[in-house]
Amino acid sequence: MTARPVPSEAELIARLRADGVAARVADGDPTLWPRLARPGWTGALRASRPLVGEIAALAEQRRVAGQVRVLLAAAGGAGVAAEALIDSDPRLVVLDTADPPQVADALAGELASTVLVVSAPPGEDPEPVRLLRDTVHAAFRAEGLDPDAHTVVVTPPDGPLLPPDASPDGPVVVLGPDDVDGPWAAFTAYVLVPAGLAGADAGAVLAEAGAARAELGTAGGTTGGTALGLGALLASAPAVALAAPEAPALAEWAAQLVAGGLGKDGQGPLPVVVEGPDAPEWGTLPAVGLGDVPGAAFATRGSVAEQMAAWQHAVAVAAHVLGVDPTDRPDALAPAPKGDAAGPAFTEGGVAVHAGDWLPEGTGTVADALRALLAAGAPSGSDGVEGDGAEGDGAEGGGAARHLAVHAYLDRIEDASAAVLRAELARRTGLPTTFGWAPRCLPGSGQHAKGGPPDTRVCQLTADPDDPGLRPEAAAALDAVQQGLAQADADALAARGRPVLRLHFTDRVAGLVTLARAVQQL
Repeated sequence: MTARPVPSEAELIARLRADGVAARVADGDPTLWPRLARPGWTGALRASRPLVGEIAALAEQRRVAGQVRVLLAAAGGAGVAAEALIDSDPRLVVLDTADPPQVADALAGELASTVLVVSAPPGEDPEPVRLLRDTVHAAFRAEGLDPDAHTVVVTPPDGPLLPPDASPDGPVVVLGPDDVDGPWAAFTAYVLVPAGLAGADAGAVLAEAGAARAELGTAGGTTGGTALGLGALLASAPAVALAAPEAPALAEWAAQLVAGGLGKDGQGPLPVVVEGPDAPEWGTLPAVGLGDVPGAAFATRGSVAEQMAAWQHAVAVAAHVLGVDPTDRPDALAPAPKGDAAGPAFTEGGVAVHAGDWLPEGTGTVADALRALLAAGAPSGSDGVEGDGAEGDGAEGGGAARHLAVHAYLDRIEDASAAVLRAELARRTGLPTTFGWAPRCLPGSGQHAKGGPPDTRVCQLTADPDDPGLRPEAAAALDAVQQGLAQADADALAARGRPVLRLHFTDRVAGLVTLARAVQQL
């Protein structure tokens, strides 16, 4: 499909105002987009109002039972949205990964005071969530606890995780809509239930978002004008830098919304979540602050709920301009791998290096493999590393990378040092560099990497589970799912012509050290 030509931002804003787009988005006018695969977000604020009392009663019930810690097994961005709404309150522990060490960390908490919330919006792969549920239930039983008494299931009607038999003694079931998923589900049961059990005021969230959406419908107002301008920017800029030093989960959620909503049909802006105004991309890309961030060209302000409403509005506006369905993520989920992964090309310092046939024969260091990744498809004689903040000339179907994406299938708590490498990679390569914990980043970054512009290079970080402290069979099952998700996404990327470098840590500590040294050599 050929991308639409996009006029300048000023021309766009004038046209959007003339066409009454702000009010039409606020009203959920479906004629703005070629289609809406999942239109439920347009009416979610109204449809979710009956949940307020139900969530409050459920939270009180759990408090009386002593269940004050919420363990959320989630898919499709629900965990990121819940974290944003409760400002990363430690009462909420999100499991949106099958990484055995991170699962073990979650199960090390006080299980008697834990309620498991299973949240799987429609359109998401339910199998990882099912495995997480079964693993947590086994841990409950090992502690002499009744899993059903500690479980709340949020599912669409007839969803695959709906308990087969309704029983007063079974888990609590809260039905969510069947026409919304991903980051667009922020104001539905899939997010409000776990956030509410962890202390968020669901009524306040809906009220704040509703007031914001009403103002967003007025293009001449401050909020509406800002969102319209942000939508025009997202439709016209190849990449934008996002920063929210005070609300990192909100920035992560917004990036998922932008990447998943707009990164398709070979087009769409790249959202780069950066650490703050000192990040390399902040001075070279259009800068958007979530809250007050120095140097931001645009800023969304207000409560988390108000900003979420503004970002949904802006992405819907941009999707209208680009002529895409903002709710469809046709490339986000990858089919299961067809066979076992090939063996590593070489191993260095606890890192087994896997790559396609783009890797030059004789490559023997992680640093050289990274250089080869960036140069894959580049003209002969170019190493693909720009340096000094310059951008390459990437071209359709070939050329040097214009964007490096790092997908880390690791423990985002214990392996958090991996994320520190993002800014250094951006400085050393001169490329906008995204970093995401996988598979939670795949609804956004995974969609954009496979469906957006073709000049993406992907570096996957995977690891052996070491000794996570789980039952061996449980650790093996979780690890098989985690590695399978990485392999499936790598296969899907390669099938679309995106070079993928997988760095598998056979020893996590040694592997991270080797990778850090390699980045310093670029």
